[in-house]
Amino acid sequence: MRLKDKVAIITGGGTGIGRQAAIDMALEGAKVLVAGRRPEPLKETVSQIKEQGGEAIACPADVTKIEDIRKMRDMVKNEWGRLDILVNNAGSAMVKPFLEITPEELDYTYQVDLKSVFLVTQVMVPLMLESGGGSIINVSSILGVLGTKNQSAYCAMKGGVVQLTRALAAELGPKIRVNCLCPSHIVTPMLQPMLDHLEASGKMDKLTRLFPMKRIGYPEDMSPAIIFFASDESKWLTGNIFMIDGGLSCYC
Repeated sequence: MRLKDKVAIITGGGTGIGRQAAIDMALEGAKVLVAGRRPEPLKETVSQIKEQGGEAIACPADVTKIEDIRKMRDMVKNEWGRLDILVNNAGSAMVKPFLEITPEELDYTYQVDLKSVFLVTQVMVPLMLESGGGSIINVSSILGVLGTKNQSAYCAMKGGVVQLTRALAAELGPKIRVNCLCPSHIVTPMLQPMLDHLEASGKMDKLTRLFPMKRIGYPEDMSPAIIFFASDESKWLTGNIFMIDGGLSCYC
């Protein structure tokens, strides 16, 4: 077990990438706090972990609210007394032309996709240092490195996560490693409306042909990288921006 006796927090842990990562990390021996805004999906994630013999707790929390972030920290400290791994996975999505984005929409995207990563990390780092250090994995996006039309706000915030990763890697080493994963199209509830539209319009094949791997991704494609960067196997790696995109960025 590569994560035996380690304690992890995963934001956005009720569905998609976060749920699969929580389940797979628990199978590797980690004790996992899963956080998210909706209690029911969190309970389902925790239940599945426990059915497989793992250890997990749910923490309903909104990562845009500092009091909820502190609640996450206090819960994990009270339950297990330490924190070794933080996965900043919670995020949003917005597809809208640049000139039509309202100040309120821009602020919401900033709050969820960038500010929350900053604040969650800032609150958790002292506990990680008390625990002897650890690993932070930020989930950005391929659009944090590349650009595309109609997603300017999302690209800006995910690009901010990339640069925050680099800055924190420089500042928090050697005790805390900070790395960033940049996925492309992963089948999650957030992406599903777009995939449904492509299927209905007969354009899904056009999308998958763009990938050298000839398919889009699944949460199971993310977990191995998350576990690798969480584990001691990556103990000399920090500040990395790791593309998980089926090769899509080769063409962009």
